[in-house]
Amino acid sequence: MIFVLAPSTIFNRRTLKVRRFPGRLAEPQRPLPRRLMLSSAFWRMAVESSMLRNGAVVAPIPAAVVIAPDLVTASLALSPILLFLLLFAEGNLAPVKARNGDEDEVDRVLDLLRLRGKNVLTRIAAGRGIQAGRLTLVIEQSSLARLPPMTLVSVQSTADARVLDLTAEEQRMVRETLFAEGLNEAALLRVNLVQKKPMREVSLEVSSISAHARLAAMARAVARA
Repeated sequence: MIFVLAPSTIFNRRTLKVRRFPGRLAEPQRPLPRRLMLSSAFWRMAVESSMLRNGAVVAPIPAAVVIAPDLVTASLALSPILLFLLLFAEGNLAPVKARNGDEDEVDRVLDLLRLRGKNVLTRIAAGRGIQAGRLTLVIEQSSLARLPPMTLVSVQSTADARVLDLTAEEQRMVRETLFAEGLNEAALLRVNLVQKKPMREVSLEVSSISAHARLAAMARAVARA
């Protein structure tokens, strides 16, 4: 699941007002989708909270106590066992270890990510007519290996340390360009887990954008008009 972080997509916009992202999925104050519980991204982000995961494991115990009071002692004894099993699973089953041949796959995935990231930034900068400064694409993924990947993507302007408010069309372009044929979220997640590096950054000096790229952006804009 790809979720684009931008002022127009976030309910709690203050989470974006920082110079650099230290790790949005790991923060106590996570960015929340603008539609909150009506958004599937909200529930996927909720899974990232260890407190909620632990609560979900022990939640049936109080219900069992209400339904069958005679099982209070057994329920209290079962609670720490369930928590231990959850912690054991997260600590021993979730981590991903490198395999033979992973080095080539890591290089391939990261090269594709850099290439496509620069393509995304080029199209955004050219389409907006940005002439100077640097744009940085930030891609962060969940560290939970056994669940469908959760990928947060944002574009930051280093000129004024702000997160660009991408249009709906730009957001669609990011999703379609970044993870297309040859590179998907699962492949990047495995690389990130192997290297224990959940966040990736791709930067582009806007001054390096060619005139051809800018003309292509203008042509797309005329075609849309």
